[in-house]
Amino acid sequence: MQDQHFMQQWNAGHDWFSEGLGNGLTEKAKARFRRGSPRQERPESPLARRARLTGIGVIGGILAGASLGMVAPLVLASDCPQAPPEAARSCTQAALA
Repeated sequence: MQDQHFMQQWNAGHDWFSEGLGNGLTEKAKARFRRGSPRQERPESPLARRARLTGIGVIGGILAGASLGMVAPLVLASDCPQAPPEAARSCTQAALA
């Protein structure tokens, strides 16, 4: 009985919500096209451009350094002399630790 009551409330609420959401989105789309073209972006100042590009460079440097820090021990471990598997295992474990 509770399930039936819940589903009836859910269906009534869902119809009301969907109708309201559809109307709201329709009005928003109409208002956007009524205004004409979308918002014009302001030109970027030289200082803002430099700051944006510097931020991208800093993030790129951090990512490159982190990648190098993760890969370098594995690459250096492959420089171990060719030896029996036991010797190579200790060299690899040291690099992964």
